[in-house]
Amino acid sequence: MKASMKFFFIFIVFCFTLSCQSEQEKKEAFFNSADKYYAQKEYKKAEIELKNAIKIDPKYIQANYLLAETMVKLGNLKGAFGQYSKVVQIDPDNHNAQLKLAEFLFLGKQIDSAMEKIVNILEKEPKNITALHLKAQIYLVKKNYDQAGPIYEQILNSDVNNIGALQNLAKIKEIEGKSDEAENLLLRAIKIDGQNLNLYSVLAGFYSKHKAFKKVESLLQEAIAKNPTNELAYILLAGYYFSQKKYDQAEKLYQEAINTGNNAAKSYMVLANFYNRIKEVEKALDSYQKASALEPENLSIKNTIARFYFIQKDFDTANTLVDQILSKRPEYNLSQLLKAEILLSNKNFDAALPLVESLEKNEPKSFEVHYLKGIYYIGTNKTDPAKESILKSIELNPRFLKARLLASNLYLSEKSYDLAQIEANHVLDLDPNNYNARIIRASALIGLKKPEQAKNDFLKLMELSPKNPIAYYRMGLLQGTLKKYDSALGYFYQAYEKNNLLLDSFLQIINIHVLKKELKKAHELCTRQLKIVEGNNNSKAIIHNIQARLFLEQKNPEKAQQFFTKAIKTNPQLAAPYDALAKLYLSNKENNKALDQYHSLLKINPDNAYAHMMIGTIYDSEKKYDEAANHYRQALKINPDYTQAANNLAYHLAVHTQNFEEALELARRAKEKFPEDPAIADTLGLVYYQKGLYGNAEIQFKDALKKLPGNADIHFHLGRNYAKKGDNQLSKKSLTRALELSNDFDGHKEAKKLIDELN
Repeated sequence: MKASMKFFFIFIVFCFTLSCQSEQEKKEAFFNSADKYYAQKEYKKAEIELKNAIKIDPKYIQANYLLAETMVKLGNLKGAFGQYSKVVQIDPDNHNAQLKLAEFLFLGKQIDSAMEKIVNILEKEPKNITALHLKAQIYLVKKNYDQAGPIYEQILNSDVNNIGALQNLAKIKEIEGKSDEAENLLLRAIKIDGQNLNLYSVLAGFYSKHKAFKKVESLLQEAIAKNPTNELAYILLAGYYFSQKKYDQAEKLYQEAINTGNNAAKSYMVLANFYNRIKEVEKALDSYQKASALEPENLSIKNTIARFYFIQKDFDTANTLVDQILSKRPEYNLSQLLKAEILLSNKNFDAALPLVESLEKNEPKSFEVHYLKGIYYIGTNKTDPAKESILKSIELNPRFLKARLLASNLYLSEKSYDLAQIEANHVLDLDPNNYNARIIRASALIGLKKPEQAKNDFLKLMELSPKNPIAYYRMGLLQGTLKKYDSALGYFYQAYEKNNLLLDSFLQIINIHVLKKELKKAHELCTRQLKIVEGNNNSKAIIHNIQARLFLEQKNPEKAQQFFTKAIKTNPQLAAPYDALAKLYLSNKENNKALDQYHSLLKINPDNAYAHMMIGTIYDSEKKYDEAANHYRQALKINPDYTQAANNLAYHLAVHTQNFEEALELARRAKEKFPEDPAIADTLGLVYYQKGLYGNAEIQFKDALKKLPGNADIHFHLGRNYAKKGDNQLSKKSLTRALELSNDFDGHKEAKKLIDELN
């Protein structure tokens, strides 16, 4: 019995040992398999094998560490951080994991926590190069150059060929003004690693900063000589030639980059971008297509071509290409974004919104998606949510220039000049030569009544782009507001010389000559401009319209009428001469002829709210109140915010109908839009009067009289209102004042009758 028990015990131990060996073998097999997958860059498979190994032994250090590294490769940074933390918990002395955690903390801007870990590592391993690098990097971020420099020198004492230390020490020497030492350090780095093109790029940037352009060229030629088969060497020198505007030399080098045979598709893309920047559109497209032919399955290249067409405003072709990409990969983010942009550019807001919302759901922290959402809200006239989306885009990416430019434009449009200036400043900090940002800032400065600062911006723009007429034109406007007309005229002429087909500058030149009573000169300029724009009926019609106005200025209505008619015949689609001719007829009390002009405008554009408004006022003057009201309603149907139409219709309803509720709604809406307008206050007062709200009416009539104290109608309305309130003395006073001011206003008979009754 005893022998049997002994045998049984030995058997159990043997089985347990076998089991342990089996588990050990399993976890090692999983790890070895993962190690192979990792080496082959099959990170997802490696992750699965490592998790199987850790399931067997949760404290398996090598597996946990390699899993953290794998998660980094897979882009799962949060998971990687947790995994490195787990390694440190299992093995607090694992300095590799501690270093990785310190790097994560540094990248997450938790500088002090990162430094704490680095100090702990260096206490045990004072010569740990990686830890020393990170410590120096922290000092660089804090701009403690006097502390960072000695650390890089310490690294170089241990490792004389440490490229990173040489580069960063050169950066510090440059900041300290020791340019010769900085140059020598970079040259030393290149001597160590002549195949490192990044070093050539850094030193070339250093030479460019010091305007040592011959050294730049010589250095980059050396890079090609040492790396004749590396396409990037040719691209570097081509980029330098591009910056010097030596486009022929740049083009030749981009072609040589392609000829190396390395990454030819990528080199074609770089060449295409070069052609794009020098406005060689056909060559750019050809290069894009060659890149795509080399890598037909590369969706990024196809999407770039689609965006190229989009930028050229060929939305149909861009849309076709995007749809082809999305048919192959429906979730391809870059093409989804471009699809949304195309829809928004075509004002297809209903189709764009679901796509933008889907993109936001998948990527709630995408600055591009929030920007597109802002574009959608702008397109649908929702200013507040538009600003919210654009500002969110900026919050997610403070360097996103398009969003900052749009924000500055939004602020400028609502006259928030200080905020517009701030946003434009941010853009100019990132891109000092940004033309649009400087234009916006100058406009904001004008709004802030800082003309001298605005002037400096315009002068800088002229320096940046001497052939662009915009800055000269805007400077002319600025000088005009300061009543420096001769100076303004000079700038307008300069803008005109840059492009004599754009009529904005021409119109301002004419205005100043009119202001200076130089009407003969203005006529001569119009005659000359007609020859310049020969063949362009729209421009010719505008000039005929100007000539007509010059004749009006000369008190020659017959000639003015002749040229307004000429403008209409030249371009029947131009609205201005119809209106001007109508007003000329109205001044002669030829209402029917004026009506003909406005009806002609409606034939051109049935949705012309202004034409309906003017027809309504003419019918009002003829006491055709119902017809007038019909046209006011048409104007409001086209433009619900047309305040003048709302006011006139409210007046009609209050005076000629019993529809006081609608009249009150319209009058209140008009008052909200223009609280300072006395005519609107008078209308609102009339509505309150008709509704028997005499106290409210009195407030409105008094408000109107503050701005129009000499208006007989308003005094009459107030006097009549006082009579209803029983304030007889005040009523007689107001009615008497109305009759003193005029004896033919609409209610003058009623005013006299009411005074007799009160007496």
